[in-house]
Amino acid sequence: MKSPFFLSALVSLSWASCGLAQYGYTPPVPPTPPQMPTAPDPYATYPASTGGVPPAGAGMDVGYSAPTYGSPTYGGYQSQPLAGAPGAASFGADAMLSYGYLEGYYQYTDFKNSSIDPASGLGVALSAKLFDPLFIKGGFNWASGNGGSESDDGFDFSAFSLGVGAYIPVSARFHLMCEVGGAYYKMDADRDSISFSDGALYVHPGVRVAATRSLELVGGLMFTSADDYDSIIFDVGAYWRMFSALDLKIGADFGDESTAWKAGLRVRW
Repeated sequence: MKSPFFLSALVSLSWASCGLAQYGYTPPVPPTPPQMPTAPDPYATYPASTGGVPPAGAGMDVGYSAPTYGSPTYGGYQSQPLAGAPGAASFGADAMLSYGYLEGYYQYTDFKNSSIDPASGLGVALSAKLFDPLFIKGGFNWASGNGGSESDDGFDFSAFSLGVGAYIPVSARFHLMCEVGGAYYKMDADRDSISFSDGALYVHPGVRVAATRSLELVGGLMFTSADDYDSIIFDVGAYWRMFSALDLKIGADFGDESTAWKAGLRVRW
């Protein structure tokens, strides 16, 4: 009984399909699903000696290796250098050891000759850097004394020097240097017995030390060929940075004929 029923149902469906096709209608056909690519086995290309496990860093770009722990790029972070503050270089300790400067100072001179009273005066010094490691330096100072209670004992003392020097930077904070040049000394006094003029050559080795960012210490020993004035002078001094290019100076010269005390200002460039 079921076979004639299914047979008649199939006949009816076929006649219905023919009728729909006659009027231009075709039943929709479900689309064919796309073919999915097959992923290769990532462990198939590694030798058995590694246990089929890829070594560290495998699969990364050519030339790239995994950063080790503690390296600057570990964790994907690349450290960047800190930018210096504007003008920071000019505030370093080594900036104190410049060979381009102009200084002016007050000078008090005490002569070892008991017949010459102490004198007060002013001095200037100018240094200019030529090229590493040479520089040129000149100086002038003048002092006057009244000779005590005797008005006819007044005098004027002046000194001029010019030389060329070289320095050796043992470190950024410690320089050895040496100057060679000529000097001229003159004493104009009311009494001829203490008047003199003397030209000389000199050699002046010394050291400069930037003790801190704001303090420079200097020292040297000058040898001259002078007959009437100091032939050996031991000089010491200190410079204290007040502003970026302005220093306070104090110092002293200890010679075999006089002792001079100095205080003033220095401008660096």
